Amino acid sequence: MAAPSLQNRSLAIIKISTQHIEFNFSESKHLQFNQHISSPTFNVGGCNWALDFYPHGSDSDEENEGIHASLNLRLLSEMKKIHVEYSFSVLDKMGNYLPVHNPLLHTFSSYPDDCSNLGYCKFMSMDELEMHFCKDGLIVISVDIRVLSAASRFNDGSGGLCDDIKKLWSRGERFDVTFEVEGERISAHRFMLAARSRVFEAELYGSLAETKLSCIKINNMKAKVFRALLHFIYHDIYEYDEFKVLSVELIQDLFVASDYYALEKLKVQCQKTLYATLSVDTVLTTLSLAEERNSPWLKEKCLEFLTSPESFVQLVCTKEYGHILLYYPSLLIELQHKNKELFDLVNNVGKNLRIL
Repeated sequence: MAAPSLQNRSLAIIKISTQHIEFNFSESKHLQFNQHISSPTFNVGGCNWALDFYPHGSDSDEENEGIHASLNLRLLSEMKKIHVEYSFSVLDKMGNYLPVHNPLLHTFSSYPDDCSNLGYCKFMSMDELEMHFCKDGLIVISVDIRVLSAASRFNDGSGGLCDDIKKLWSRGERFDVTFEVEGERISAHRFMLAARSRVFEAELYGSLAETKLSCIKINNMKAKVFRALLHFIYHDIYEYDEFKVLSVELIQDLFVASDYYALEKLKVQCQKTLYATLSVDTVLTTLSLAEERNSPWLKEKCLEFLTSPESFVQLVCTKEYGHILLYYPSLLIELQHKNKELFDLVNNVGKNLRIL
């Protein structure tokens, strides 16, 4: 089926991409008329595409069977409409891409099927392809695609898997496990917790006693922190309304909880927040947590903060600093490497420091 050439260029281009596709020309010779080989899938403008190469032609041009090769661009994604300008070039034996025919303008749609692909039934003669463009048994075809506009995908009546999982949580549907945290009962889905955390998986489906309990008690954790943890598990995002009012202390608690339950993405997000909120009042506690929870990036940021003499002078007489001296003396060695002058100050102050 022949296609009209592009005549109206007034549409705004929203995506441009060039794909270079390699086809095995020698091995494709055994194919019959109307048989094709397809390129790997590629993505342009948020849609998946493929090139279909018919070495002996397609049924759109039966009169030239076996004389001309055909080439089509095919839309693989479900779309109502997507307006595309595209053109083809072929790599010659000298290493130059030579344009073939004029650019095409077509509105692709996944329904009906005859709108999902279009190209040239007489792309190029087999003899010409073999003589001028086939090298080592291969031909390389370049397709230049310009997405001009696109309608939304078909509405399948669902917000998708992620939205459906969020609804399970927000609606409180089909909970099958309950946790008691600070006297508050909080319910969830075993499968979801196990899928997100190997620690929950061991607790809920392994040989531990918790697998048989209808209500599992969580010790040493605040209810607000546990709810924030579950919110992340279901939504995969850090922010939500209640979390915005968490204090730095509660974010530190969530950092510890994310480490315990092996939620690495949440742990990283907590580290970034703790770094952004570093102050004289929080740095030592955050430093000790970073050391305890094996977080070298956060520890490094805390040590950098401590290399400021102005900040450090305010800290040496605090209870938290005494805790660091007592339980994490190796941190002082790292400080010495960063700032010798500051470490001398530590030694002088330490002579008269009584650990509280």
